[in-house]
Formats: sequence, C-alpha cells, structure tokens
Amino acid sequence: MRAAGCAIRAYMLRRVTASIPALVDTHCHLYLGELTDQADAAWARARASGVVQAVIPAVDVASSEAIVGFVGGRDGLFGAVGVHPNETAEAPADWDRPIEALLARAGTTKLVAIGETGLDCYRDRSPLATQRASLARHCELALAHDLPVILHVRQAFREAAETLAPFAARGLRAVMHCFDGGPADLEPFVGWGFYVSFSGIVTYPKRDDLRAAAPLVPRDRLLVETDAPFLAPVPKRGATNEPAFVQFTAQKLAEVLRVPFAEFAATTTANARRLFRLPEPAP
Repeated sequence: MRAAGCAIRAYMLRRVTASIPALVDTHCHLYLGELTDQADAAWARARASGVVQAVIPAVDVASSEAIVGFVGGRDGLFGAVGVHPNETAEAPADWDRPIEALLARAGTTKLVAIGETGLDCYRDRSPLATQRASLARHCELALAHDLPVILHVRQAFREAAETLAPFAARGLRAVMHCFDGGPADLEPFVGWGFYVSFSGIVTYPKRDDLRAAAPLVPRDRLLVETDAPFLAPVPKRGATNEPAFVQFTAQKLAEVLRVPFAEFAATTTANARRLFRLPEPAP
C-alpha cells in the first residue's frame, strides 16, 4: 500500500508540474552563499515550480573548474565559465589558460556560455583598465568557441559599449545579465542584437525606470533570471533567493508587457534555449 501511495503522489506531481508554464532561470549561483548546502533541495523546488533548466555562471577560475562537475551530475543545469569583473584584480595573470582548457571540452561538459564577465563601476574592487582587458579576452574566447557571453554591467554602460563595439561588429552573441538601467541604457546593446535579462529588481516598487525599459526590448531577446542567492523578488524580498522564485519576476514582466503569463513564459523559455542552445528537457 505504501508503494502504491508513493506512486500515486509521484504521478500527481508530474501532472501538476506539466500544467505549469516552463521557465528557464538564465542566471543563478546555486553554489554560493546559503544555497551551497541546499543546492539539490533548491533545484528540486525549482523543478516543482516549473523551472525546467538553469544556467550556472562562474565568478573565478576555481568556480569555473568546479562548475563542470556541478552541472554535469544534475539534470537541467548548464554551466558558464569566466571571471567576474570584481574578481579580475585577484585573478592570476594567466586566468584565461584554464578557462580555455575547459572550453576546449565544452561539447562534453554542458558548458553553454562564457561568464560572467563585464564592467562594474559601482564596486571599487578592480581597476577599470583591468576589467576592460578581461572583458575583451572573454569576448575573444566567445568568438573563438562560438558561445554567448554573459555580461555583468553595473554603472558602466558607456564604458561597456566602448569595449564591446568591435566585438559586436564581429558577431558577438551576448546577454545583458541582471539589467539594472533605464530605457536610455539599452542602446547600443539592443541594436547589436544582444539579449536582455531581468531579475527580481524589476519587482521592486521604486524601479519604474527598469519597468519602463522592459517594453523596449524586442520580445525575442527577453530573458528572466534570479541571480540567486541575491536579489530575491517581491514577495520574497529579504529571503535567500533561489531558482524557484524566477516565477515572480516572470509574472511581473508579463504584467508590465500586458501579455498572458503562459505566453510570456513560452517566449522567454524559447529565447533562452536559442541563445544558449539548450536541448529540449526530458519529459
């Protein structure tokens, strides 16, 4: 009887999950902070809430190497390797050598992007010149390996545009992760065909500028993310963020864009699979 009850509950869970619009969390750090010890539980909660896939970006060489094994043993998770702009001052001079060695195996290691990289003028942890050089090297690697770049740009939109322009002209594929600007900050990135990903910040009451930017992003370039364990959306603000909470960001954006939630979820999920070339998830 107990086995039969478990089978029934499993069947009902599959039925309920199948009725939830599928979402992809395009940026979460399941290996950081309070998520470190509950990564599998958090991912199970995400799957139960309709999140079918997620991209796990690195922040330095050590996490890049660890991510290969982390995503390799977990269904629905995919990795990105690189050095966060705030970590560039502490990175070894030859950081790109181990990263390139990992990229050489990308076809067998579930690596789907390079990053996160970019420019950050909000935190004074790395000289801007060092960040620019790192960003340029990441872009060269992305073009060489035909992978998209995950861009962290904070209070540095002009500087990022200057650095990225020659690579965009060469066909660089990229996503502005956790976009945190207003309508004027979207160019030239949208013009270059870059994707734009929104996090829980878009749910914060005072961020009218961010909500005003969302309708200006072409629908086939919109993405959603959590950036977990950071930036939990309303109504979970203040809690440790986790992939399951991406639904609240998606719901807010669907409301802003005045489209049905199921339609918005289908659009952003298709966009994520196109950019990162994700496989169709197993049923």
